[in-house]
Amino acid sequence: MIYVAGGTSFLGKRVVEKLLEDEKDIKCLFRSEAAKNKLLSLKEKYREKLNLASGNLYSADSLIYGLKGSDSAIYMIRLEYVEFVKNFIDAARKCGLKRAVFISSTTALLPTENKIKKLKLEAEDLIKRSGMVYTILRPTMIYGGEDDNNFYKMLNFIKKRGFFVIFGSGKNLIQPVYVDDVASAVSSVLGNPLTFKKTYEICGKNAIEYNEMLKIVRNKLKRNFRIIKLPIGTSKFAVNIYKKIVKKSDFNSDQIERMKIDKAYSYNEAQKDFRFSPIPFEEGIEKEISEAGL
Repeated sequence: MIYVAGGTSFLGKRVVEKLLEDEKDIKCLFRSEAAKNKLLSLKEKYREKLNLASGNLYSADSLIYGLKGSDSAIYMIRLEYVEFVKNFIDAARKCGLKRAVFISSTTALLPTENKIKKLKLEAEDLIKRSGMVYTILRPTMIYGGEDDNNFYKMLNFIKKRGFFVIFGSGKNLIQPVYVDDVASAVSSVLGNPLTFKKTYEICGKNAIEYNEMLKIVRNKLKRNFRIIKLPIGTSKFAVNIYKKIVKKSDFNSDQIERMKIDKAYSYNEAQKDFRFSPIPFEEGIEKEISEAGL
């Protein structure tokens, strides 16, 4: 039995579907009725394979009932919630659960310091010192499908507005990874001894310039939208003013600063240990546009 935390997230749903397609028995954690209802639609199709377990990561004790009887676990809650990681590890220890796959991100590899990076690295260190037989996967920006908060929003904006704004020159490298490739990676490492107590970068086939990415989007979307480039410095100043006016804005100047950083990584170790073979961005974005009906 595989215990899954975060099974209703963007990535989590694809991982759950992949495991069920592979005829694995899984048990999904749910905290709210909304999360439970999302899982029930899958349970109708996979009655014997999918089980549900109530609980929440605010309390280690609330996880114990669901974790009991599980052979392994997949943890897909954002690692910057360090207390949640502590509670999960504590509950796993009490249940005798040893094997788990954790999803981090390449934010942990950024050359600049920021709060999210610090918290993710703290959580990764906890995992490594937990005594568990862990595997940590660090995906780059994940995309694919209507739940994608990155490219789907961008594609919708372009279609409605006819333009797109980028910060900086657009010469920075990015290497987004298609969601199904990440789901396959999770499934592949779970029972693979070569991946035990290791950390892997999970990324798209090739790194491309942001400008090139927009050219590909323009070609696949079949829309000749306008690209507006704003200087990093001016943009950071404008965002800081905007945040003072709109208190609930999640956007900040640090995010703009990171847009000039190259985010290119090697997946050689993943390819060697579990044959990770991601699709190129051209193929992935074409799938997303088609599936979303854009």
